[in-house]
Amino acid sequence: MSILKNAVDSIALGLEDYETSIAEEDERRIISCTRNIYAGILLLFKHKLSSIDNKLIWVGKKGKRTVNYQDIKDKFEELKITVNWDRIDKINDYRNEAEHYFSTLEHKAVQGLISNSFLIISDFVTEQLKQDPKELFGSDSWAILVEVHEVYEKEKEGCIGSMETLNFFSESICDAFVSYSCNECGSDLIYPDELNKEAIESQFVCKACDVTYSYEEIVSPAIEDHYYAETYLAMKDGGDSPIADCPFCGGAYLCEEKICAECGESAVHECELCGNDIPPEELSEDSLCGYCSHIMSKDD
Repeated sequence: MSILKNAVDSIALGLEDYETSIAEEDERRIISCTRNIYAGILLLFKHKLSSIDNKLIWVGKKGKRTVNYQDIKDKFEELKITVNWDRIDKINDYRNEAEHYFSTLEHKAVQGLISNSFLIISDFVTEQLKQDPKELFGSDSWAILVEVHEVYEKEKEGCIGSMETLNFFSESICDAFVSYSCNECGSDLIYPDELNKEAIESQFVCKACDVTYSYEEIVSPAIEDHYYAETYLAMKDGGDSPIADCPFCGGAYLCEEKICAECGESAVHECELCGNDIPPEELSEDSLCGYCSHIMSKDD
């Protein structure tokens, strides 16, 4: 059986699992759905590599084994094959968390995964495999992909619109809330229970499992997730982190925007004594950098 046939069958099985999970309310089929769809997408990628050089599909960088996710990513970048890796990461994250962390699973929660999969599959099959995705997957499977994608996009659009009526301390905090996923079921269909309010005073509801969160429960993990890549690069390559601990409340402080996402307070970013910028890790309720603060304390 060809790699491409395996890919198509895996994704079709995932969609069948999704449909069955709705009909039978079987949580196990949701987990199976996420596994099969993710595996099918990686098989599509492997088929592409195999079509370029058959050896690539069998040997990764370390020893004689089938290439893994990172191998595929590295090889695609080397070959200048464009894929939206952020979407792939979201699919993989949901698959992993569905298996290990979520306490409840709802079919609405997996809609985001299928919607992201639809976009990846549609673009990749059309642009890289030069095939008609509807013809490749068959009208039934393709109809499910299209329908779930359209339903999810409409619901997500409504959630974003509702979120944007709130008054956040900054636009990037709103963006972080929009991309936040429920820690109970994994859905990112989160919306405020009332419109046109101060965000800090609002309650937020998961459309998939109806769990309600306060602003304080969402803000720190949402900001950490939103700035994860930038924070990781700062730790890996050096440089200032985009977020720090707020000197006033201990919450997530946005260094570039000079405001705390949790309490809305702003720290002084230029030392009033030496005039130098105060590094994120030295921000405090005072207006001095760490060095000047130390010197002043010695004088006392």
